[in-house]
Amino acid sequence: MNILFQKLPDSVSVHGKRYRIETDFREWIKLYELFEKTEKFNRQILDIILDWYEVIPADEIAAVRALEKFMAGAPVPEPAAGDRKSPEKQKIQKRNRRPVFSFAQDAVQIYAAFLAVYGIDIETVPYMHWWKFLILFEGLPENTEIKERIYYRSVDLKDIKSKEERKRIAEIKKRIELRNPARKLDAYQIGDVFA
Repeated sequence: MNILFQKLPDSVSVHGKRYRIETDFREWIKLYELFEKTEKFNRQILDIILDWYEVIPADEIAAVRALEKFMAGAPVPEPAAGDRKSPEKQKIQKRNRRPVFSFAQDAVQIYAAFLAVYGIDIETVPYMHWWKFLILFEGLPENTEIKERIYYRSVDLKDIKSKEERKRIAEIKKRIELRNPARKLDAYQIGDVFA
């Protein structure tokens, strides 16, 4: 989709049918925080997640997958029915996707950046679409504190040749490390609720 001339979506597709969902950025940050705090997936957590729908689809696993895609901020084609990744591919994907920010831990830095860069007080703005929030978040300049935190958390120390620089960055990484990295619910965890 092209945000320059198309309206941001207010629904997701589950098996070819559109279902209206909550789209305000605050609710999606709450969903991220729910994933961060969830140790074990259960029916109660599933019910909370499904509250993002106005009408809950019959296929609850596909409904959660559709929300995960919407959370990512871009339309992604639905997987074919029964299409699951192998455990080996899932492990590789999990290793490659380390969390580099937390809406809970970095809230002050995110708030300050939106106010300084865009003049948007995200505490009082009446509504902002989740994808618009993500676009603005991604567009923050590299010199904002949140973007610097993201940079340092993403640096692989093995790639730094200078011993002094590696030590300096390691100290920064330790000071700003994420206490509770976000967890992503996978199809197997969701499926376990129905087993």
